[in-house]
Amino acid sequence: MKQCIYYGEFNAEKYWRNENLAKLPEIPNNQVENIIKAMDELLFVLCSKRDTLITRYKINQAQKEYLKSIGFSFSCNYMELSGDSSKEEQNKNICQILLGKYDNLDIRELIKKNSDMSAFAVLPESREVSTKYGLVFDSPEINTIKKVNSKIYSSNINRELNSRYSFEIINSSAELNEVGIKYLSKSPIIIKDSFGVSGKGNLVISNEGVLKRIVKYISSQENTGKSVEFIIESFLDKERDFSCQFFINKSGEMEILSIQEVRNIGSSYHGSYTPNRKFIEFIRKKGYFLILKEVAKYLYNDGYYGDVCVDSMILKDGNIVPIVEINARKSMSLIKHNIDKYVSNFSLECGFTFYNVTFSTHISYEQVIKKMEEKALLFKPGMNKGIIPLSSNTLFINRDLDKKQKIKNYKGRLYLAVLYKDEEEKEDMFNELIQLLNKNEINVLN
Repeated sequence: MKQCIYYGEFNAEKYWRNENLAKLPEIPNNQVENIIKAMDELLFVLCSKRDTLITRYKINQAQKEYLKSIGFSFSCNYMELSGDSSKEEQNKNICQILLGKYDNLDIRELIKKNSDMSAFAVLPESREVSTKYGLVFDSPEINTIKKVNSKIYSSNINRELNSRYSFEIINSSAELNEVGIKYLSKSPIIIKDSFGVSGKGNLVISNEGVLKRIVKYISSQENTGKSVEFIIESFLDKERDFSCQFFINKSGEMEILSIQEVRNIGSSYHGSYTPNRKFIEFIRKKGYFLILKEVAKYLYNDGYYGDVCVDSMILKDGNIVPIVEINARKSMSLIKHNIDKYVSNFSLECGFTFYNVTFSTHISYEQVIKKMEEKALLFKPGMNKGIIPLSSNTLFINRDLDKKQKIKNYKGRLYLAVLYKDEEEKEDMFNELIQLLNKNEINVLN
């Protein structure tokens, strides 16, 4: 089989979104943006021995050696693609960076011609990268990608397949006010940006006072020429989030890959866990998988094929909302599914999560790995429990980019897989890891 070149941008929605659209209020956070840019390292779990992972920042050598020692073997860039912390450089996506690096002989040696290319999410420049580097890239057109990833698209399909689902598309601040008040008379509401992601671009509102402030904020953007495109729907009383990962091939056939229970904090993703057979049987009896087949047909008829993740939820009254949103790309839960395939060799359970942290310490990633090993927390084949750290750059990227050391307190994030036999073991390992990090002045926030 041919080599495959993997790369990823975990905030692809930013590059799909029309720049002329008004935005919901948010607090900009450059440190969080830097962490998201470093998440491409997580894609190593998709790679086989012959494959190459291209990341914005080079993977820490200690992390590469550890992953190799537990059976993950792949090629990757040993130079930084984006070491510049300037705003212009940080706004570039990975494809824009690769197009600018074409004259770099080391990169061109790593990205061998005629290899396959696979993206976490297709970007506007993906096809140009594949053409310039001589790669085989099989993907729908970018306009199709944008269309099927819009929350308006998934809301329309949800309404087609679920008659109880009610929403309205908002195209002005006046509509936002009028429809918002109407919906608030029954329940709290959620306003969705058509290209929001993982908590960004979703706003829950429970009273008219807050709605009025949002309407005023959107109106001020209208006055500068911005267009309005939001979704309003009732905020549902949910019991549980879950997702389904499937693949649509070019002939339209659908293959279900996995079901994952999703843990969210607010609207933000916080991890994936394997649900039990009882849960799978419950959603089957509710007709969930038949609905997904219909979703796949809609996607395929609109020109899409490839990876799909459908976010779903169960309400407290026991009803299923089969389509919260459709992500026509790879997903965090697909990464979890591929970790599951690795873990299946050891007859262990697996969870996938992350810790948000703050720190001012100069401890190195190598030291973190070593301290985990000393405490018997670092998973090695042959152990009946342990933790696999999945990302080195997301932990210390803000310190690494702060060349002038202007920041006093850095934000970071540690993605990890926990392997265990029972829930008590899992919780014990989490507690031990938190204590270890806190003891070394890395403060765990969640």
